[in-house]
Amino acid sequence: MINKALFQNINSTNPRRVLSFLVALGMVLSLFSIWISADVEQPPINIPPLEEVECASYIVVNRTTGEVVISKDADTKIFPASMTKVMTVALALEYLDPQDYVTVSQTAMDATTPNSTMMGLVVGEEVQISELLYGAMLPSGNDAANVIGEAVAAKGLELSCVVLPTPSATDTSETGETIDPTEPSLMHVFTIMMNNKAAELGLVNTNFTNTNGLHNDNHYTTAADLAVIMNYALSFQDFVTIINSPTHVFKATNKHTYDGWSIARNTNYLLNDPWILGKDTKVAQVVGGKTGTTIVAGTGMAAFSLNKNGSEMITIVCGIPYDLSKKQTIFVASVMDAGAQVCYDQDPVDRISGNVMDYRPCNSPVGFEAEGVVEPTVPEPEITPDIPITPSEVQQPNEPKNTENISEDEGNFFSKHPVISIIGLVIIVFIVAVVFLVIIPAVVHRKRRKRSHRSSQDGIRRI
Repeated sequence: MINKALFQNINSTNPRRVLSFLVALGMVLSLFSIWISADVEQPPINIPPLEEVECASYIVVNRTTGEVVISKDADTKIFPASMTKVMTVALALEYLDPQDYVTVSQTAMDATTPNSTMMGLVVGEEVQISELLYGAMLPSGNDAANVIGEAVAAKGLELSCVVLPTPSATDTSETGETIDPTEPSLMHVFTIMMNNKAAELGLVNTNFTNTNGLHNDNHYTTAADLAVIMNYALSFQDFVTIINSPTHVFKATNKHTYDGWSIARNTNYLLNDPWILGKDTKVAQVVGGKTGTTIVAGTGMAAFSLNKNGSEMITIVCGIPYDLSKKQTIFVASVMDAGAQVCYDQDPVDRISGNVMDYRPCNSPVGFEAEGVVEPTVPEPEITPDIPITPSEVQQPNEPKNTENISEDEGNFFSKHPVISIIGLVIIVFIVAVVFLVIIPAVVHRKRRKRSHRSSQDGIRRI
């Protein structure tokens, strides 16, 4: 009976019946669209436990106290790859004015390889030092690192502060060629300055042969030494600003004649997605860091973060196998999180409110909303490489109650009761269909028949 009525109403040429059918169809589709709508937000993830992190070595240092929090084979020789650029940029900030300009040389460009990461410089380009610093750290430009090295070496020679090797010394560059130490190249002079600085910092397991970290068997360091180098670099506020930048837009030069000729993106993915550390992490802020990857060295990261208890933390992870390089971010997150927890357990006082999401809330899952940070979080004392930071006393803020971290699933009836929801929707759809396709058309049809019957009777009486 109903099927016949439906069929007759659908095939009716009466405009009102057609309109009724379309309205009913629209309501049915809208109801089903509510139920089948997809949840496309970022799902939460789980970082691996510390014991499942595959790497050659790691170390987490409480920079505030100078204490090693956790470590694994921290004194084992590793190849630093582009984490070398931490030393390169730190020396640039020590010797050069970031507002000065330098010209890209042919020798600087020749010291790169075709398949290596580049800023995009060309010979003869006049570039500001500050742009080179971003070019070396964010896209990990080997060309930028080489230009920086030559500029620092020239300044070092000008200031007569470079300790040159004796005439019997040989070059340890990638070519292995012997170079007359009385007339060393600027690139060679810079490696001397790098190794002099390493000795000054008390490092005995480190040797540099280039500015950028391209592989050389004589270019090596350790996780522990990298932590010291990172501490030295962090003594420059400009370094912190650079590693904390997710992107940088390069301005015009004489060779690239328009602003925005290139946009550099930070290779440290943990900077943009700190929620990966988890809602319960004791890391309050991922400030930044420098990644490094080659086939021989594998991949790793030198990172800087702030803990909930106010401590500044340096995390170094080295030698993640190259075929596992895609796990770099989650492995580093695991080491950083584990170190942060141990540090917090040693001093379980909340001096920084909120969580990692208060600083870089990008692409996070539901439930990872910011909690609200009380500023200032941590003081910025003057830092020297050999003296641990002693933060000034920070009053413990009152943690604001978070009333917004309620998952959508908690109030979503469809996700909590799918079977009941489906049955209810089917019943609603059936009722709507019956109303619009059977009852309303039947009532309308009955009224028309009555009007037609009256008209025929009236016509007979008039006759």
